[in-house]
Amino acid sequence: MFQLIDQIATLTDQRDRPSLDVALARVLMGLLQPASVTLYLLMSDQNDQRWLAHVVLPRGQPPQVNDPMHADFHHLDRVENDSPRQRCLEVNLPVVIEGVDGGGDACLTCLPLFAVYDAGETGVVEIRSGVRLDAVALASIERVLRVYRNMHSMFMYSERDALTGLLNRKSFEETFYRSLGEEAVRPDPVPADATDGHPQRRGRPGQQFWLAMVDVDHFKQVNDQFGHQIGDEVLILVGRILRNTFRGYDRVYRFGGEEFVVLMRGPDHAAAVRTVERFRLKMEQYRFPQVGRITVSVGLSGIQGGDAPDVVCNRADQAVYYAKRHGRNRVCSYDDLVRQGQLQADVRDGGVELF
Repeated sequence: MFQLIDQIATLTDQRDRPSLDVALARVLMGLLQPASVTLYLLMSDQNDQRWLAHVVLPRGQPPQVNDPMHADFHHLDRVENDSPRQRCLEVNLPVVIEGVDGGGDACLTCLPLFAVYDAGETGVVEIRSGVRLDAVALASIERVLRVYRNMHSMFMYSERDALTGLLNRKSFEETFYRSLGEEAVRPDPVPADATDGHPQRRGRPGQQFWLAMVDVDHFKQVNDQFGHQIGDEVLILVGRILRNTFRGYDRVYRFGGEEFVVLMRGPDHAAAVRTVERFRLKMEQYRFPQVGRITVSVGLSGIQGGDAPDVVCNRADQAVYYAKRHGRNRVCSYDDLVRQGQLQADVRDGGVELF
């Protein structure tokens, strides 16, 4: 009993979602001593769904954490309708498979990570053990998961914009430094043979990241002509179009008012421009109830290792301002504008301009 209480206290000590996920894996390992504990997240790219092994904890080894923004999506496991993980999600109950082949593991237990489809996130915790988990063990896991879900919901509430359900500005810097900072971009920042128990965070070499700043054109006129309730409906629909355009592992934020930001991954500059242009075109073609046609101006900036978030936002904001001064309803790349001599390169150190 006291061991369970101590393990639950470990969960409530966490102050952010990534550490909460690692703590869950460690708590389950401490309670059950199985061969491994893995937290899987379901990721989407258009109609393609894959499983990301978000936290992998083999017994006696440090946990490995795989950031969704660094995952090589097309090399992840495809979703199969008859798989234990998928059945676990469908029935929203534990699924147990005995006689698992390989590695000497006799039993595989899958449990839903979240009670319901939670703000675009769903997942499964997979436990490999030498013997079938008994009723007492399953009850202990369920108690731990209830605490985890409550903590997760609190983090989600604090990170989400109340109107659109998108991520809010408060969570932007945390995500930026955690997922896109210099240490995160560099692959394998922790040596593979580390044995100090700290999580090993994995990245992929050659990744390129981009920030797109989206500003709704003439939004003040919408509020003035139709009222703030219709204006709020427009923002909700813009958020929906953003979610439907970008991939599940990109990050979409509402910064406030009619301003949105997307952190995205792409193979090169041209691909990033095409993706943002696809969103601009969807906005142009969509007919908003009562209002009709709404367009957006978008500024795009590449993200380099060591960039501070305010520096990247400033570059993208300059591109947005340029788009608005040159007709609106267009995508402007800061990098292109600098190459063309339309903007002066913004060279900063720690957010202080040097020119």
